[in-house]
Amino acid sequence: MKTKLILNFEFIASHALAIREAPHNHLWRVQAVMAGEPVGGMVLNMVTVREQFSQALKPLANSHLNDNPRLSPEARATPTCETLAAYFFSVFGDILAQRFVQQNPTVQLDAIEVELYEPNGQEWGSARLEA
Repeated sequence: MKTKLILNFEFIASHALAIREAPHNHLWRVQAVMAGEPVGGMVLNMVTVREQFSQALKPLANSHLNDNPRLSPEARATPTCETLAAYFFSVFGDILAQRFVQQNPTVQLDAIEVELYEPNGQEWGSARLEA
């Protein structure tokens, strides 16, 4: 039976879009959903996965996303929930393939959701990319 492991992350970063030119900060929330058959009682060790995914997010925190060289060219050009979801799907998928598939060959990245908030907590919305 497939089980889903869900990890949530957040960071603050600024961006600028053609519809709103001036750089402005947002709180970005990222949800990573992995699916697989439990091995030894767990899909993966969530502490270890969290550490690895957090390391991938760390260079984005407190940065201006349009200028951040860690992002893909598409995400830098238009840093939106949609382009960041695609970026995180690629990065987190690579981390799973390189570091965790040997521990559990059934594990796969099932979905990435990126939520966008104003610094005061007002939610704008989200984008979800599914496998």
